[in-house]
Amino acid sequence: MDQHDVVIYGATLAGIMAALRLHLRGLSSLILEPTGHVGGIVAGGLVKSDPPNVIEALAGLTRDRFFGGVGHEYGTAEPRYRFEPKVAERVARRLLAEADTQVVTGARIHGPADVQTKGRRIQAVLGRRARFFIDASYEGDLMAAAGVPYTYGREPRSRYDEPFAGVLPHRALRRSEFSPNVGYPVGPPPSEPPGEGDAKTQAYNFRGVLSKAHDRLPFPKPEGYDPTLYGLLGQLIRRRGIAGLSDIVTHTALLPPGDKYQTNQALFIGFDLPGASWDYPDGTWARREEVIAEHVRWHQGMLYWLAHDPSLPEPFRADTRAFGLPADEFTDSPYGAGFPHALYVREGRRMIGQYVLTQHDLRIPGNTKATPVCCWKYGIDCHIVQLYPEGEHTIAGEGPPSGTEYNEPADLYQIPAECLFPARGGVENVAVPVCFSASHVACLSARMEPNYGMLGEAAGELAAQSLRTGRAVQDYRYPDLAAALEEHGSVLSLPELEPAT
Repeated sequence: MDQHDVVIYGATLAGIMAALRLHLRGLSSLILEPTGHVGGIVAGGLVKSDPPNVIEALAGLTRDRFFGGVGHEYGTAEPRYRFEPKVAERVARRLLAEADTQVVTGARIHGPADVQTKGRRIQAVLGRRARFFIDASYEGDLMAAAGVPYTYGREPRSRYDEPFAGVLPHRALRRSEFSPNVGYPVGPPPSEPPGEGDAKTQAYNFRGVLSKAHDRLPFPKPEGYDPTLYGLLGQLIRRRGIAGLSDIVTHTALLPPGDKYQTNQALFIGFDLPGASWDYPDGTWARREEVIAEHVRWHQGMLYWLAHDPSLPEPFRADTRAFGLPADEFTDSPYGAGFPHALYVREGRRMIGQYVLTQHDLRIPGNTKATPVCCWKYGIDCHIVQLYPEGEHTIAGEGPPSGTEYNEPADLYQIPAECLFPARGGVENVAVPVCFSASHVACLSARMEPNYGMLGEAAGELAAQSLRTGRAVQDYRYPDLAAALEEHGSVLSLPELEPAT
């Protein structure tokens, strides 16, 4: 078996930042990436990145080396948060080379048989031995296979006494412009009472990139294309007087150099696919591939439908055909040239660790911690979990805690180190920066890629300290961790967090 200081599962932004920190400590790492690409979703389509609402909270190597590296690609000394996928992947590959880490793609953990353990320690993953392991994947397969406790879906309100937890029908978004108000992707009303938990996750989507360049690729007609799936979207377009795809996408994100656009959810019924994500977090890879394929058909089929369906006016279709897929992006995507190679997994498994971040940690008072690894501030952002009919003309979109199209606000807060590893008595040589320990509600604020990058840095420093001292990760020394993080620019506190005098 190969031997490394640290094996990292996932070449995500978190995994790359962990590898870079480890290299700066003189430690070797190997990254096992379950897909065929590096860079995670920031190289796979999420190129309108969400920095914190207090920009000073974004710090460390994540800001300086990744987002700063993106800025350098565009000829500026400032970090950039809107960028082309090919630029994100270029920066990711450069940082991996600087970290001197080998990356093995297509390396998927399917279950406990792929993770060798002894006592409270992981010894090897997929035949690669190491002294410490970091699960930086969106799925959390390493921690799950190693026996680390985890959850997914939504906790009941009673679990952590969180007002926004569980099923929230009283806060659902409601739109009354549909007749009929049934059809894909609308499902049945929830059977759980308000505040009860469930195993459902917020909607996933592909964060597509559209181009208006002369060499754009026409929208493909996907296998299994079914125009009837877009009947409710057609109703929405007609009732709102939407004139074309320009009305749907150009207000979201114009990407440099100026002829590419980032897609997201857009309309009430849009590129998100509520209900299709539920089996992904705890599913087998075979089931996940089915989930991905359903999202591919929905997204590609929608673009083809918008460009060609005779139920839409010709000016609308002509406006849509002025867009296409970028010829210079995703050239080797398994879903076709120009189409993203990564599904946006907004929320997967969540570790139940030494400390569970909850809604109470996002609001004053109580949002300062004795052992912070970063600061963060972003709204409580949940996309629709499920669509269902109400009455004759209304569709309810349940899931967002705010009950509106805007996020419920969160205050500036700190994330403690104890969110990054299992509870005492559990696995002693693993850190988890993406599927970190948080409730569903807290994850909704903290689930942004820049934050994952900073948590990846902390995971790397926790691994380095554990290897240096020979202690379990739970026995780390916070003063040493804080000093190591701050050495490369991490910000662990901000004036807004200080008590008033």
